[in-house]
Amino acid sequence: MRLNPLLGRLPTYPTLVLDQRRASLIAAGLPVFDFGVGDPTEPTPAFIRKEMQGNVADNCRYPSVRGERRVREAFAAYAYRRFGVTLDPDTQLLPSSGSKEAIFHLPLLVLDPAAADRTVVFPDPGYSVYQRGALFAGGIAYPQVLSGDFVQRVWELPEQLLQHTRLLWINSPHNPTGAVMSHEDLHRTVETCRRYNILLASDECYADVWFERPPASVLEVAGPGAEGVLAIFSLSKRSGMTGYRTGMIAGDTRVMALLHSLRVNPGLAPQDFVNAAAAVAWADDQHAEERRGIFSQKRKVMIDFFREVGLRVVASEASFYLWVEAPGGDGQAYAERLLDVGIMVNPGSMFAVTPSARPYIRLALVPDVPTCHAAVSAWRTVL
Repeated sequence: MRLNPLLGRLPTYPTLVLDQRRASLIAAGLPVFDFGVGDPTEPTPAFIRKEMQGNVADNCRYPSVRGERRVREAFAAYAYRRFGVTLDPDTQLLPSSGSKEAIFHLPLLVLDPAAADRTVVFPDPGYSVYQRGALFAGGIAYPQVLSGDFVQRVWELPEQLLQHTRLLWINSPHNPTGAVMSHEDLHRTVETCRRYNILLASDECYADVWFERPPASVLEVAGPGAEGVLAIFSLSKRSGMTGYRTGMIAGDTRVMALLHSLRVNPGLAPQDFVNAAAAVAWADDQHAEERRGIFSQKRKVMIDFFREVGLRVVASEASFYLWVEAPGGDGQAYAERLLDVGIMVNPGSMFAVTPSARPYIRLALVPDVPTCHAAVSAWRTVL
């Protein structure tokens, strides 16, 4: 059988690697303190589950790509409360099956595999789907290496690269580091992309997981029509709905019309009962605030411990990730050492195309507060 050669060239998807490690620990009879996969364990709020269950029809008909207007109206109201931006539910919003599928499929909208200018720029380290979506769409994937404060500064990219770029990804709050772009950073990014006629796509699925001040959205600086700008949101972390696969794409009216036409082809349409649950989730801010409080408690346990023992936490302003310098500068070796006591963390290299992230590990604040305390006790034994 002849296969797409990309399948053999790409490394194993990171979450599969973590699943294999977890299974090995369990088989060995070790307690597992899993800070690996970013899948929160707190229950999805009851009112969301109830809404979904109440909307499972006797005959579930085909859903539409646009989804029911109710979910788009709920998101538009959320965007106004959260960011102060006005979005037209009919022309500027499309529901997605989570952020991952939206990110993977978006390059198909703008890339011509036969063209010279088919570059997709993405942050490195970063979410691996940026690169994978670009490659499967026939593009040239260009990792913009981040270091220091891990803030992405698009305007510093070479002019020749920008001239050949069709799509540029930013991610704030950033996975895996938790770095946050300021209003000024976002404004300069929008200006740069407009100057070179690049579609700017902003992954903002951690927009509601913050601790000191709420991060800005690119939509706040893009202007009323959001010309040349898309933003992608998710309820996975905001509302604990990872398994529901529900998100929202927002932005430029003209681009959204074209994106709708694209998404009709593979039938990328969330189920109506999931959209019903998403509508009540976007309409309620209290549960998101309560979840931030839980993440904050976990974060404090781990940061207090790292400060006590001299492990340096870098960036990590928002999201529910901690980006930590590994002793000895080798995140892979340190992650393996922690496995000896059942602690699962990600080596930074798992999120990077280049070697820039090798000195780091990433923790996802998944275990509950008592388990975080227990993990700290286990961690002390390998200091």
